[in-house]
Amino acid sequence: MNYGMTDDQTSILGGLDQLIASQAIPAPTEPRFFYYGAELERAVAEAGYLDIAREEGFGALEAALITERLARLTCVIEVAASSIIAPALAIPPGMRPIALALGDAGKPARFLPQARVLLVDRGTNVLLIEVDPNNVEPIDTLMAYPYGRLRSLEHLRQRVIDDATTFRRRWRVALAAEAAGCMAAGLAQVVEHVKARQAFGRPLGAFQAIQHRLAMAAETVESARWLALRAAWSDSDADAAMAAGFAQSRIAQITYDLHQFCGAMGLTLEFPLHLWTYRLRSLAGELGGASMQARSAAIATWGSA
Repeated sequence: MNYGMTDDQTSILGGLDQLIASQAIPAPTEPRFFYYGAELERAVAEAGYLDIAREEGFGALEAALITERLARLTCVIEVAASSIIAPALAIPPGMRPIALALGDAGKPARFLPQARVLLVDRGTNVLLIEVDPNNVEPIDTLMAYPYGRLRSLEHLRQRVIDDATTFRRRWRVALAAEAAGCMAAGLAQVVEHVKARQAFGRPLGAFQAIQHRLAMAAETVESARWLALRAAWSDSDADAAMAAGFAQSRIAQITYDLHQFCGAMGLTLEFPLHLWTYRLRSLAGELGGASMQARSAAIATWGSA
């Protein structure tokens, strides 16, 4: 099933595309594990896109549409937590970028080197920690995101947010939307490659075996996107867990296939595919991974039974 966007949603994404085009984001010109778009992040924030869910008549669905679109870019910015999670917890707009952690504030977290706030899911509540940049140790990683950890857990400025259920639900929506965007961009990169790359005098994309597997990858991409948008629209614990769980359960297969279609080139840093597939591998384990999402979906649907 498909759905048509409202005029407002179409206008929002059209304006976002214009903003992205105005930034003239260059194609990667050197082998790096990730490109952080600090200028784009500032422009997106100043234009109000990160606060769309705070506006009357809009909500998490519009924030998820924006997150999915921005996740397709070669550069990475922190948009999901700021636009989808923060409004639901009444975190002020000025407290961003936002990093997320599960259980332990001392664990490595995505976007922590840039973050002003670290949110830690402690099960029964959420710990909000104001991040001192001097207390953050950047971590070298392959996962196509900037990672860091807190050097010290002493003398932190922090407060407790009691609504852990809402936090966890919105985190799942954010994860699903970001994963859907990365999948879509990775697939688009591979489709262009198999159109241009030739074998035995024919484009790779002309071979039926490749077409079949690309069709399966396209099914994963579309399913991930619509499940993410449904979860954002319904704001349901069950829908959020199913959307995140589906995306995480498909990440291993789709990343394997996308890289295999590109042969040896797909394993180089000069070829940009890793900018999305390595992000996906990072997202695959968040919030306990696909098995934890499946358990949460079952509990949300059927309860203790």
